Amino acid sequence: MSDVSEMTKLVEVSKMYYENNMTQAEIARKIQVSRPLVSKMLSRAKELGIVKIEIRSLFSSNDLIMGQIKNIFNIKGGLVVPQGKTEYITKQTVLNHSIRYIKDMLPEINKIGLGWGYTVGALVDELGKIEDGTMYEGEICPLIGTANIPNKGYHPNEMVRIFSNNTGLKPFFMHAPAFPTTKEEKNIYLQTENFRTISEQWDDLDAVIMSVGSFPSVPDQATAIRFGKKLIKEKAVGVFLSYYFNKEGKIIKSENDHVMHIPLDKLGRSKKVIAICIDTSVDAIIGALRTGFITHIITDEKIATEVIMNK
Repeated sequence: MSDVSEMTKLVEVSKMYYENNMTQAEIARKIQVSRPLVSKMLSRAKELGIVKIEIRSLFSSNDLIMGQIKNIFNIKGGLVVPQGKTEYITKQTVLNHSIRYIKDMLPEINKIGLGWGYTVGALVDELGKIEDGTMYEGEICPLIGTANIPNKGYHPNEMVRIFSNNTGLKPFFMHAPAFPTTKEEKNIYLQTENFRTISEQWDDLDAVIMSVGSFPSVPDQATAIRFGKKLIKEKAVGVFLSYYFNKEGKIIKSENDHVMHIPLDKLGRSKKVIAICIDTSVDAIIGALRTGFITHIITDEKIATEVIMNK
C-alpha cells in the first residue's frame, strides 16, 4: 500500500468510526477486512496525527474566545464553557459552571445583589440541590421587586431565601412590586423603611448576579403600559433587570416606566456584574455588553463565537 493510499484509507476508516459512529465490526464488513485490522488502522491514524483526541474537563473555559470578548467589549472576564451535544446539556453545563464560579468567589465578597428571570431561577434551583454544608459570611438582596408571574424566577425574595439557605449569606428582602402602575404608587414604596434598607445594600455591592434576556421578552414585563410602542420604534434587542436596550447598548427610557429596581448608577458601581446568558439572542448579548454595565459574562462556545462574528 502506497503512502497516499494508506493515508486515504486511514482517513476513511477514522471518519466512519469517529464521525459516523460505526463500530469496528461494521467498518470491517464494509471495507472487507478483519476487525483486528480496523483496530490497528485506528491506532495508526492516531500515531500519524490524522486523529487527535482531546479530553476536556467538565469545568473548563475557552480562554481564547473569552480573551476576544474581553478585548472587543472591554469587560474583565467570565467563562466560555464547552458546547454540549444537546441544548439541554449545554444549558446544564452553563448552570454548573456558573454555580462553581459563584461559589469560588463567595469567600472574597461581602454583598451580592441577585437578579431575576428564568435563568437566575434555574441557577438557584441547581444551587438548592447542592448540600455540601459550606457556609459563607456576607449578605444577599434582590435587585428588583416581585412580579405577578407564576415562575419562581420572577419572585426575587424567594430566590434570595433559597440562596441564603444554601450559602449562609444573610438575606435582605424587598417588599415591593416590580411594576407599580403609577409614579405616585412607586413613591409610596420609595418612602418605606424597607426600601431605604435595600437601597443602602445597593450602594456598595461586591457582585451582581443576573441574566440577559431577549426582546420581545417572555414573559412580557408590562411593556405596553411602560413603553407603548417605543421599544419597537427604538429597536430594542434585549433586557436585564427590566432595563431594555438596543444593539448599540442604549438604555431605552420612558416617562411611564416606574419599575422598582436598582438604579443604573448603583448598578454601575458594583465591583462585578456577572451576566449569565442561556437561550439569549446574539444581538441581546452584544447590546448588553455595549451598555457598559456588565463586567463578566458566562455563556457557551457557540453563542460566544456568534457574538464575536456579529459584533
